[in-house]
Amino acid sequence: MQAATNKVPITDILFDLGRVLVPIDWNMAYTRLAPYLPDRLRLLMETDREAFQNLFLDSATELEMGRLGFDRFHQIVTHVLETRISLEEFHHIWCDIFRLDTRMVRLGRSLSRTYGTWLVSNTSEAHYQWIVTKFPEILFYRDAALSYKLGVMKPAAEYYQKALSLFRLNPASCVFIDDLSENVEGAVQAGMIGIVYKGTDQLLEELHNTGIAVSDLTE
Repeated sequence: MQAATNKVPITDILFDLGRVLVPIDWNMAYTRLAPYLPDRLRLLMETDREAFQNLFLDSATELEMGRLGFDRFHQIVTHVLETRISLEEFHHIWCDIFRLDTRMVRLGRSLSRTYGTWLVSNTSEAHYQWIVTKFPEILFYRDAALSYKLGVMKPAAEYYQKALSLFRLNPASCVFIDDLSENVEGAVQAGMIGIVYKGTDQLLEELHNTGIAVSDLTE
């Protein structure tokens, strides 16, 4: 997507989290959840995933905006799904959906030697704490703009304003990487160079096209 061609040197790179640094597999959660569901809702989950997700989508959004604690989220979802799952088990089901993209983390660590690297994510406290606890090697970035702390989510313009203010960055000197085109478009509108992430090789090529030097990722 790029944009921002005013020749300001790139000094900072902003990484999305989910599906960029940590691939997500919601099927793992649904497989673990299925035995707890009544037949009607299990069938809905299997035949119309979107309709099933919509049962608790608003509450999940509130969770990621920091307006809902995880205990309350657990109460709401288990009520909606007509099931009893302990808070501990539900937390495991909800959070154990990530794996680490080690090549992307090596890229982030490599870039952090030359550039400021930052995290920009729509996420809940539960997910974020799970990820950094399970994958501490991901902590190559200087700071994180997390939706549950900012109270706003990408692609709202306010999110980018708050993130740039938190990091004290000039948007013209930033590259923003996200897997969702609407989030990248929001970054471009905020004055950053935007890259829609589709894979590490594609990202390396686009970073090179912006003039960013990338070292060997095999180290």
